Amino acid sequence: MTTNGPAPRPPGRGTASSLRMALRMVNTVLDREVSGRNGFNVSRLADEVGVERSKASRTTQDLCDKGFLERRDDSTLRAGAAFFTTAAALHPGLLARSRPLLRRLAVEHGAGARLSVRDGVQVRLLRAESAAGFGQEWQGVASLVTPCWCTGAGRALLLDHTAEEITALLDGYELIGVGGPDAAHSAAEVTAANDRDRLRGFVTAHGEFEHGVTEYAVPVRDSAGHIRAAVSVVGRQEDLTVREQTVRTDLTAAATALARYVDGAGDTTPR
Repeated sequence: MTTNGPAPRPPGRGTASSLRMALRMVNTVLDREVSGRNGFNVSRLADEVGVERSKASRTTQDLCDKGFLERRDDSTLRAGAAFFTTAAALHPGLLARSRPLLRRLAVEHGAGARLSVRDGVQVRLLRAESAAGFGQEWQGVASLVTPCWCTGAGRALLLDHTAEEITALLDGYELIGVGGPDAAHSAAEVTAANDRDRLRGFVTAHGEFEHGVTEYAVPVRDSAGHIRAAVSVVGRQEDLTVREQTVRTDLTAAATALARYVDGAGDTTPR
């Protein structure tokens, strides 16, 4: 058999190595963003990842050009829209089915409604819907990445974790100074909050991410009973607390409706 030319060569070691480094850089930026500390610029990112600054500069520029990273005005880096678009593509069933449910929740309760998944200590927003008139200033947890320990969705995603698992997960992360006035400051406080909410299967987070903001959240489970996502309602504490029972009922119904679409989705890192 004849061919028109040599067969394509598989990616070499250099290509694989460059890809691993790029992924490591994106993950490092995400970890820094979630920690609540100031972001890395290129030089500090290079030092953190352990690569030459010139190579880090070329790689971050390529990642920014492709939309996987973004530069803030102060030259620090954050995850870009393309990264989250790619992450969201891993959950096509959830995304397709969640929009009308989230929209209904937002309109019914005059608030924001969210669908989120967990990646280690990070909570990644997959989809958000907001009621008309729900101002941007009250959409604190609509960020693309938030910490798991001080958000309603994050704690819902950890609701089945034991105290030992939560302690191991948060080891090395600075909890003090991150989140709102009622945020947990230790793994023990996260565990205690989840012990309180686990009995109801419904997470209540008053002022944990931002002052005056409440987030109610319910885990979405797969057919085996494992938590794969979380659906939540977020808004002014004064508006939502008087509707708590209704919000709980509606969130539970939404989580049940979404449960059939989450098999194979969920956390992208080990517990």
